[in-house]
Amino acid sequence: MAIISFWNNGNEQRGKTQSIAAIATFLAIQHNYKILILDTKYNDYSYHDCYWQEDKTISLIHKNNSRTNVGAGITGLTKAILSNKTSPEIITNYTRIVFSNNRLEILTDTDVARADYDINKTVFKDIAKIASKYYDLVFVDIDNNLEVNIINSLLEVSDLVIPSLLQNLRQINDYLKEKQSNITLKDKATLPLLIMYDSNSKYTIKNVSRYMKEREKVCAIPYNTLYYEACGEGIVDDFFIKFRKINSKDDNGMFMAEVKNTAEKIIYKLQELQMRM
Repeated sequence: MAIISFWNNGNEQRGKTQSIAAIATFLAIQHNYKILILDTKYNDYSYHDCYWQEDKTISLIHKNNSRTNVGAGITGLTKAILSNKTSPEIITNYTRIVFSNNRLEILTDTDVARADYDINKTVFKDIAKIASKYYDLVFVDIDNNLEVNIINSLLEVSDLVIPSLLQNLRQINDYLKEKQSNITLKDKATLPLLIMYDSNSKYTIKNVSRYMKEREKVCAIPYNTLYYEACGEGIVDDFFIKFRKINSKDDNGMFMAEVKNTAEKIIYKLQELQMRM
């Protein structure tokens, strides 16, 4: 139904992928959405580390996933698309399952030849569009190393763009300039997100929102030690199941509160956009 692209206009930094995993996992547990994460990075193990770290083989299987499909992944799906042998409902045949019944799946690739990746990235936009006809939410993790035309093609088909920013004045200013100069981005609905957020920084949610002249406060995913450890141990799903009902004012409670706030703002923003159509 909706394509949500997470993008930044600087070098790739740790935090964007982990923020996507947090938001998607929360929504998968708390709501009955069909969610797909499309990972556009080249031979990157970040999502495997989040959910399946213990097994990094081509037949990598999640502890709750009985699927074993050597042809799975973006490369397999790309071949199907280029052969006109795909449809929205078969995309799930190429994904890695986190939660069953399409509640959360990851479409990624590892150990792929550069030549294959160069072909794959030309159809990222098509994959996102096809997937949006089957999944309720398609989260696109845009690799900043992609060519500008491919990045812009993904931004163009997105219903909502999440600029993922560090608490860094230069990066914030660069984003504001890009939003004004990039024709594709200029008219897009956006929801700025501060990643690896530190409440002790002077670049607080309130101050950044005021500086960026955002009508509503920007969102934030705080840095949380236990969560980032979970992102390296393949137990992000277990982390959210364990802390889903926490209601405390410690670091874990604050982390979960901000993840919930961000997830709910994304859903609200999408509903608002739908009403305008």
